[in-house]
Amino acid sequence: MKRTKKDWIIDGFILLATFAVANLYFILNAPSNNLYSVKTFIDDLIPRIPIFVVPYLLFLPWLWSIVVWAWLKNRSFRQLALALTITNLIAYAVYAFWQTVVPREVIAGQDIYSNLLQFVYNKDLPYAGFPSLHCGLSTVAATYFLITKSRLTGVMMLVAGLIVISTLLTKQHFFLDAVAGVILGYFVTKLVFRLYDY
Repeated sequence: MKRTKKDWIIDGFILLATFAVANLYFILNAPSNNLYSVKTFIDDLIPRIPIFVVPYLLFLPWLWSIVVWAWLKNRSFRQLALALTITNLIAYAVYAFWQTVVPREVIAGQDIYSNLLQFVYNKDLPYAGFPSLHCGLSTVAATYFLITKSRLTGVMMLVAGLIVISTLLTKQHFFLDAVAGVILGYFVTKLVFRLYDY
C-alpha cells in the first residue's frame, strides 16, 4: 500500500518514539536498594567464549537497520515498532520493581576479543538483566520476519539465535534472563500481529 504524506509523517514520529523508548534502558540500567540474582546451576556449565562479543555488539546496528528498513519499505512497520516498544516497556517495569544483577567475571586474556569484552564490561553496567532485551528484541525481529514470510527469515533467525547465545557466552546474562527475553519477545510480537492490522 502506497503511503500518503500524512502516513510518512505519522510513521516518522513512530520511528522516533520507538527509538526514544529504547533509550530509556540506559536510565533503568542502574543499581537499586534491592538487587536480585536469577543464577542457576546451568550458568556454571556455560563457558565464557570472548569471540561471541562480536554478535553481541552487532545487536544494535542489526536491530535498528531492520527497523529503518521496515519504515522505508512500509513492511508492517507499525506492528514491528509496537512490538518492540511493548517488549521494552514490559522489561522496564520489571527493572523498576525487581532489579537484577549479573556480576562481572575477571577476564584474563589479552587477545582482541577479550579486550572487546572487557570494553563491554566497563561500559555496560551489570543491571537490568531479567528479562534480557538483547534476547527479547532479537526475538521480536526474528518473529517479525517469520510472520511476514520474508525470504530473509532464515538468515534473520540465525542472526537472532547467535545474539541470544552471545548473551550467555559473554556472561552478560544468566540463562533465565535469556529464556525470559525470548518468551517475552515472541509472545508480544505474535499478539501484536494478531490484534492489529495496519
